[in-house]
Order: sequence, then C-alpha cells, then structure tokens
Amino acid sequence: MIHMSHLINVLAHAHWNIVVKSEMAQSPTGKRAKQASRSLEERLVAGECVICAEGYLLALARRGYISHGAFIPDVVLEDPEMVKLLHYEFAHCGSDVMEAFQYFTLRSHLRKIGREADLEKCNRLALKMAREVAEEKGLLFAGGLCNSSVYIPDNEESYKEVRAIFEEQVVWCVEEGVDYMIGETFRYLGEAKIALEVIKAHGKPAVMTFCLHRKDDNGQLTTLDGVNIGDACKELADAGALVVGVNCARGPGTMIEVIEEIRKKCPNVHLAALPVAYRTTEEEPTFYNITDKGLNQQAYPDGLDPMLVSITDIKNFTKKAYDLGVRYFGICCGNSGHYTRTMAETLGRCPPASKYGTKLGGYGPNRELKESLNYESGRVL
Repeated sequence: MIHMSHLINVLAHAHWNIVVKSEMAQSPTGKRAKQASRSLEERLVAGECVICAEGYLLALARRGYISHGAFIPDVVLEDPEMVKLLHYEFAHCGSDVMEAFQYFTLRSHLRKIGREADLEKCNRLALKMAREVAEEKGLLFAGGLCNSSVYIPDNEESYKEVRAIFEEQVVWCVEEGVDYMIGETFRYLGEAKIALEVIKAHGKPAVMTFCLHRKDDNGQLTTLDGVNIGDACKELADAGALVVGVNCARGPGTMIEVIEEIRKKCPNVHLAALPVAYRTTEEEPTFYNITDKGLNQQAYPDGLDPMLVSITDIKNFTKKAYDLGVRYFGICCGNSGHYTRTMAETLGRCPPASKYGTKLGGYGPNRELKESLNYESGRVL
C-alpha cells in the first residue's frame, strides 16, 4: 500500500519537473530580470569580502544524486530541483554568488556517459537555475569552467580541443547573462591560460583558481607543468584575471602555505581561497591523500565523511586567509550550509541562517545541555 504522503511527494516532484524543465527548455534571452546591486570588481576594489559557496559535486553525491568516482553531474538533467535547493541553501547561509553547477558539464565529460547530445541543455539548465536564485536574492551570478581532463602539455591538438570546449561553454554563459566567469580547479597553467583567453575574448571578468597537488623535488609549490604557484597566479593576473588563487584539493590546514606563496609574488592582486572541508595535513596535504587510520585505507572518495573539518577549523582558516589579504572566499568539496554560514559570520556577516546558529541553552532541550556542560574542560559530564 502506498502511503499518502509519499504519493503527494511523488506527484509534487513530477509537477516540478514538468513545469520547470519546460521553462528551462525555452530559448535564452541573455538578459537579467534583476541585477546584483554592485559588480564583483566594485566590491573588491572597495575592500569588501565576497563569498562564493562551491562544493556542489560532493554535496549532491552525499544526497545520493551523483556517483562517486565518475562525478558527472547528470543530476542537472535528471533531478534539477535538487540542484536548485542547494542554491537556496547556500544563499540562505551567506553566499554572495550563485555559481552555476557546471563542474564537469564539459563535452569531454558528458561524452564519457553517452550524453554528449545533452551538453547544451545541461549547461543552460544549470545556468538558468543559478540565475533565477541570484535574481530572487539579489546576488551575483557566475558561470564556470573547470579542468577539461583532455589537456596535454606541448600538444597543439589538445590545445585546440580544450579551446573549443571552453569556447562553447563561455558562449552559453554569456548568453544566459552571467556577471562574471569562474575558471577553477586547473592543474596546469597552460590550460588555465586558454580558459582565461576565452573568457576575456567574451568580455567577462574572470576569477581563476588552481588546484595544487604537489611540491616539486626542491620543495616548491608548483602546477603540474612545473610553474611556481605564485608565478602562475601572477601570469594570469598580468593577463587580465580579476582574481587569482586556489581552490579544491587542500583543506584549511594546508592551503594557508599556498596563499602565503602566492602573496609573495602577487602583493597587489585580489586573492581567492576556497579550501575543501577536510582535515588535510603536511603529511597528507590534499584530500586525495588522506588515510583513514582506523581502516588503514585511503579515504577518497567514499570514506571522506569522518575526515570533515569542524566549524572552528573554518573560523581559524578564514581569519588567517583574511590577514593574508584574501577577499574572495568560499569552500569547495565537502561544503555544506553551516560551513558557509560560519565563514560569513567570521567575516562579520549575519546571513539568514545565523538565526539557527549554535545556542547552548535558554530554551528547549539546550537548557539540559547547558547545565551538563563543563565550560572549563569542554567536557559533557
């Protein structure tokens, strides 16, 4: 027997898909019904902080809508309402930007799952959802490019393929009315330069971030094509990127040293820092390296949950990054609403979600918790 509440949920889900998917299939206008009050550049020049919540990929994987390992976001096509709900969550918790969920919505990735024909539809759906939430909440609206996985250094054919992949995606972003473009998770400076060239050719401001895995044999933090991370960011800034920095791979514990290195080479550049929400260490500097000591096995990708950071880790990272001059903030893989809220509050904000922050007493069951908590030792008695 089907429970009535379950039937109602199923029917509501079906109605949402019929209405919203049909709306999203309409031809794009490239116009915004409601713009954010000020541009990204205006805010940064004024010395303000901007928060861009990321981490859609693993957030949706945790909810059961993306396969670990493949990480192809066909959820945009199959269950778009879940993506839009995540946009609302991040807006509620303090994100200044709605970034379209376009990570791995590239031709090279959709080809892997036999959905290359849905490429444009997938991108436009992602852009439309982010735009609608941005307009409703008065937020900035960003499109995204990421590492293509087909870039090969010193290979002209791969350069052409990568440029074509980026070109079509940026065109869709521009037509859907983005305020700026994010180029993220680049391992190679060469690939990031192609992305920036395409973005600049279409007249959009660019936030460019690297995903840094390694130190070279001399202990230098470098891209996979062997360029010091500070030099790589300076080259992008000199080429016209509005913001440069790092995202993904490294958690709060190991991203600070990268920011320090970038700041040495880029003393007067807008910096971005968007760590993963996992406890990385000097011995295990990225979340790909983390070992689950209890199980004696690599945590990535299925065993990361016990390795999540605390909100105290996010507070401490935000303060340190701010002191180093970072003004473009966010959290990448592992992000959830309470992390974004914590980052916003640490920067002096009070997003709507602050209403539901930690309260140790005063009403309800928390009174019992307050009475049982030993504040000197921090132990629950």
